[in-house]
Amino acid sequence: MTAEIWNIWNESGGPKYPHEKVIQFCFRRFYPEIRSETKVLDLGCGSGVHCIFLAREGFQVTGTDISEIGVANTKEKLSTLGLKADIYVEAADLLNFAPSTFDCVICIGVYDSAGYAVAKNSIPRVSEILKKGGCGFFLFASDRDFRIKGENPLGLHGYSQSEVEEMFGNTFSKVYIDRYITTYQNRTIEENDWLITVEK
Repeated sequence: MTAEIWNIWNESGGPKYPHEKVIQFCFRRFYPEIRSETKVLDLGCGSGVHCIFLAREGFQVTGTDISEIGVANTKEKLSTLGLKADIYVEAADLLNFAPSTFDCVICIGVYDSAGYAVAKNSIPRVSEILKKGGCGFFLFASDRDFRIKGENPLGLHGYSQSEVEEMFGNTFSKVYIDRYITTYQNRTIEENDWLITVEK
């Protein structure tokens, strides 16, 4: 998807609250006493909901997004709240950072938006910029998700099991492939995401 489409999407300001799975992951993985020394990249930060959460919790935060409006929104929100983070306009498959820069990378709702080719190129870069022992947390739509069916106005890509296995492959020392599923209206509507946790 083009930056213009995500600029339009970010004009609304994006989500107000962080994803519950991001909160769970960060709280279980990083105790408060180590957060000030923990460098986290929010890959595809949008309008900054997870950057704000991470900065409030004391992490050293960097955010990137293809949308200039999303990045501007993130910077404005952080400034208003008196929080600090480094925020850049950048595509998900570039990640122009030195090797072993980050302790953690989170990537929420990005790979379904960016598409398979971008995601496949992005994952090796994530591995490169993670420190040894670092971790990653990814959440993106599967091919069973209701958002993929019908009109799909944002052109989201729903990933098959084989695509996920091929993308993450042997890039990390540990890869945990799970699903996060929510149903609505007597299970007639299914939100079906891949929930991937990795360790380098």
